[in-house]
Amino acid sequence: MTTVHRWCLAAAALLVAAPAHLAAQAAPAAVLPPARAVVARFVEAIGGREAVERTGSRWERGRMEMPSAGITMRYEAYFGSGRQVTRSEMPGLGVIRTGFDGQVAWLINPVSGPLVLDGVALRQAQQAADPLDLLHPDRYVAALETAADTVFDGVRCYRVRITTPWDERYDEFFDRESGLLAGGIRTQVTPQGRVEVILRIVEWRTVAGARLPAVTRSRMMGRDFITTVDSTEVRSLSDTIFALPPEIRALRGGG
Repeated sequence: MTTVHRWCLAAAALLVAAPAHLAAQAAPAAVLPPARAVVARFVEAIGGREAVERTGSRWERGRMEMPSAGITMRYEAYFGSGRQVTRSEMPGLGVIRTGFDGQVAWLINPVSGPLVLDGVALRQAQQAADPLDLLHPDRYVAALETAADTVFDGVRCYRVRITTPWDERYDEFFDRESGLLAGGIRTQVTPQGRVEVILRIVEWRTVAGARLPAVTRSRMMGRDFITTVDSTEVRSLSDTIFALPPEIRALRGGG
């Protein structure tokens, strides 16, 4: 429901998948608040509905680092009207592009070439492309449940279980003290298989009155990744930015 697009950015760069383990443990029993109240508190903690809406069309530039391998992948991402385009450059691999134009989700990388996504991968891409997804739960949420009062990566959190209309289930963890999203665990569907991603939001930054994730840590394939947003601009974006690349149009028979 409160998807951070870096989950999809990271998964798109992966060629194989391996399991990871969630750093969460049970806390003493407590009365659990309704899940929708937890999410509503989060919306207020990041600036409120109007502030979030102001960031619905934006550009950002950043980097993803894999410290264990000494690799840094730089990326640019554009969001607007439920659409997204991301371009990232990985040393030794080349340029990886992903996108969602409102109907078609696609991926182009030097290993797989151009691909059109479908099924759960398409629905995840649609959700990731919408920076206002938490304001429109009817689109992405079939059920919400506060599953536990727990400790996630050292932070006391409410664990919220989300069930999507396409019958996917994943968990997000909300800091009991601040109300902010501490992180989540979700299985991303990629052309290479299912990849379990554990994500922790380390730092927030205020942009146009809304708090957005600035530094995140994710774990997948048994390795740690750090994603840092270096620049963010809230601005109107041309429709041409989100147009399907020629390679994708050709796959769909559009020439």
